[in-house]
Amino acid sequence: MLRLGISAAMLLFLIGVSGCSSSLPSEQVTPPAPPAAKAQLSDVAASGELGSAASSIRESLESLKATDAAKAEALLKELSELEGLADPGRIKAKAKSMADKL
Repeated sequence: MLRLGISAAMLLFLIGVSGCSSSLPSEQVTPPAPPAAKAQLSDVAASGELGSAASSIRESLESLKATDAAKAEALLKELSELEGLADPGRIKAKAKSMADKL
């Protein structure tokens, strides 16, 4: 009876220890694009109107600088261009292009 208890204890010990010694290499994960910016740009692409969404898109892109500064800077430049557009067709095309980059 004692032998069975020791065997069971050893088995539980080995199962517990085997999960702790994993030495798999960590994989670099690229954080997802700011969902707010992508969703808002998609809305602008559908409506052709930028309006007050520009400020929240800018904030979202500013937060992207922490993880992907180059992409954030490029998109902020495009946002400035988008803000200068008046034609709904051009606004839609520019916003869709930006959303696709996220």
